[in-house]
This record gives sequence, structure tokens and C-alpha cells, in this order.
Amino acid sequence: MYYTVKTLISKGISQRQIAKQLGISRNTVAKIIQKIASGQSWPQLQTRDKKLSDFHDQIRELVENNKSAVLIHDRLVRIHDLSVSYPTVARYVRQFKRSEVFVPMLCDPGEEAQVDFGYIGRFIQDGKSRKVWVFSFILSHSRLGYHELVLDQKVSTFIACHIHSFEYLGGVPATIKIDNLKAGVITPCFYEPIIQEQYARFLKHYGCSPIVSRPYRPQDKGKVESGIKYVINNFIPRLNHRDLDRAKKELALWNDNVSNVRVHGTTRKVPLEVFNQIEKKALLPLPQQRYEVFDVEQRKVATYHHVLFKYNYYSVPHDYFGQEVMIRSNGAVMRIYKNLQEIALHSIAKGTGQYITREEHKPPNKQRKSRDYYINKVNQIGPSALLFMRAVEQKKPRHWHEMISGIISLTRVHEILEVDRACQRALDFDAISYRTVKNILEKGLCDFDIEDLSLSDLGGYGHELSIYDNLK
Repeated sequence: MYYTVKTLISKGISQRQIAKQLGISRNTVAKIIQKIASGQSWPQLQTRDKKLSDFHDQIRELVENNKSAVLIHDRLVRIHDLSVSYPTVARYVRQFKRSEVFVPMLCDPGEEAQVDFGYIGRFIQDGKSRKVWVFSFILSHSRLGYHELVLDQKVSTFIACHIHSFEYLGGVPATIKIDNLKAGVITPCFYEPIIQEQYARFLKHYGCSPIVSRPYRPQDKGKVESGIKYVINNFIPRLNHRDLDRAKKELALWNDNVSNVRVHGTTRKVPLEVFNQIEKKALLPLPQQRYEVFDVEQRKVATYHHVLFKYNYYSVPHDYFGQEVMIRSNGAVMRIYKNLQEIALHSIAKGTGQYITREEHKPPNKQRKSRDYYINKVNQIGPSALLFMRAVEQKKPRHWHEMISGIISLTRVHEILEVDRACQRALDFDAISYRTVKNILEKGLCDFDIEDLSLSDLGGYGHELSIYDNLK
């Protein structure tokens, strides 16, 4: 404004015309002309006292002690009774903070790949609307990428996507840089990350190592962040439908025919060409055997010592009820662990709503004993008891355990020899039941001659069949 007024005055234009042309008042024009005449060729910087100037040193000290603008504002209002808005404090605090300087992270061929998930919206599968994420795998040197659409971010899905990426490349990078995903990292710490137990085993199988990006530092994995944005901004707008199965096939074609053959915006090179010429030979070879992917989940053991997995119930040893356990399944077999120690093994059941229970998992008083156990116990009673057991097995093939358990329990109140004799008496009358043996013992029928006994003496509802001939 000073230079413009000075130029117009030098051309002999009046103050009124200058004011009209510049849209300012004549008084302002007059003041500018007066300052120019006094040797001031430009306006002086206007300064005014800031409301927080009196607290400058105190605010700086708080910032140096890592106090946030929210806490500083609260302290000024609460302790110093200062009437100031939070945005004013936030603006004032900015002068004490230095912006972080970022250094480009360059990687040698085959050194690193970055992986992450990105949400891309809802798609239709089997008539249902499903949330869908894209898994992105980007080689840091060549920028060659692999992308896959998934329905969840579970550990098993995360690992399966890695395997597909390695097989797409035909090799394995030395390190994998991952975000602080629950699928990959338990404790989000850059310096001492605790990698998920299964993910760690998977990486060891392929001979590579994990690197965890720092929390709240997206620039640490900027290559894969850019890769996800590229999928969202370039691939998704090309779709004219929301069919998930079609989208998966079209993404694979886009990955080969668009993403990996374009001139990359940062490197100004074609990723596929750099990969084929330089990076491919620097990758680690694939192992001879593909890693077997397991579903790994946490479960709480119910009071009836079972855990729920895919709508079926599987037993664990009874003394683990109420505790948290880990289950691993490959779709055919499920292993249950407590503190990395296997406590149960089951085959995966077909269908739903079934209880799969191992006898040894039951409390001792609830367990069904083996046949050898019963044979051993009955042998201790005598040969007649063993014959009686075999007869019961033939007559009651599904419930003989209960009857023989009853025979064994009779030895607690009767002599073993008497129980064996009672079993022989029951065999003589072909009255094969626990109740018969019990009645023989209680009534002392072992010493009676067979001719003197009738079925009614043995208990139950036995009758001579001849009486039915006299019925009319």
C-alpha cells in the first residue's frame, strides 16, 4: 500500500482520486503521504501485548516438561484465574514446539517390505453386506505391491495374506515392517515388541524378521500407507458394482496391469521393472513347505469344562474350568493350550451344537472306566462274577458299565466270596441283573437248593409261564 500510494503521488494524482482508486479513506492516504515524506518507506510492524505474555516463561517450562496445551490451559484458568480460550493457549504453545524433521527411509533390494490393512467399505457376498479391508504388501525398494481383499484382520488372515504375497513374489524379504495391529503385535512398543506367538513362528519358518513401526508414526510405514491410498483412489473408483467375489478377481488384474506397471510417483520408475532387474534376486528363497495356518483364539472354560469353537463345544480337563485358554485349529484338528502347554486335543466336529467330550477330562467320579478296569475288578471277586459280567455285556451292551459298577459296589457290604456265589446263582436262573444278585445276597439264597427256589424269590417280577395257560 505504501509503494502504491507513493507511485500514484509521484504521477500527480490527487489524494481524493487515490482514496477512491484504492478503496481507502482520504485520512489514511494523508497519513501514508505524511510518513513517506518523513522518510518511512514501509509500514512498521504492529505489535500488541498478548494476553499470555506475562506467563511466557511458565508456559515454556510446562511445554518442556511435556505438558499438553489442554493441561496448560486448565492450569492457567484454574490456578491463575485467567480468562482465556483453549485455542488461544494452543496457538501460543506452538511457538515452543519444533516440528519433527523426517529423513527419507531408503532400503536395499530385498531388505524390507511394509504391510498393513485399510478399510474400503462394504461389499456384497452371498447376499449379505460385509465389511471389507484391503491387505497391502509393498516392497520398500522397488515398490512392487500385492493387494488382497479380506473380511477380517485375524491372525490367521494376516498370515495367509503374507503367504500369498511371498508366493506372488517368488521369494521373501529379510524384514517385514508391520503396524501395531492386534493381529501382529501384542504390546505396541517399537523397541521391545512382543510379536504374536503364531506370527513369530510363521516368520521364523520363512526366515524373515518383524520390525514394528512406532505408535502414532504413520511416516514409519509411509510406503504401504501410500499403497493403500492408491488402491482406494485408483482401483475402487473403477468398480461399477459391490460384488466382493468379482472385486477380488478385478483387484488381481489391476495389480498386475496397472499398479505394478505404472511409473511410480516417488521413484519415477516402473516397480515391476525394478523388481525383475534388481530386487527379485535379492529375496530369500521360499521354504520347501508352506506354513500351515491356524486359527488362534482365546476362550474361557465354562463351568462344565468345555470351550466353544465354531458353534461346537470341546472338553478340557475339569480342573481348568473358569480359566482362560488358547485354542489353535487348522480346520481338521484343534489343540488347546494353557501357558503354551497343550492340555487337550480334538478332531474338529462337523455340524453345530455338539458336545465333544473326552472321558479323561471329566472329574474322577464322573468318568466311565475302561473295560480292562472292570475286568480287573471283577476278577478280584471271582470266576462267576467274570462270567456274569460277560453275560451282562451281551444282554445290555450299552449299559453294562452301570450294572457291573453295582456288582463291584456290593463287595463293600458283603464278602467277596458271597458276591461271587450270588453271581453264579443269578447265572443258574438266567436272571442277569444287578437287582437279582443284590436280592440273593440280602435274602441269603446262596445256600438254598435250586429246586426250592422260584423266580419270585430272586426279586423282580418273575413268574412261572405255565400260569398263563390257565388264564381265560
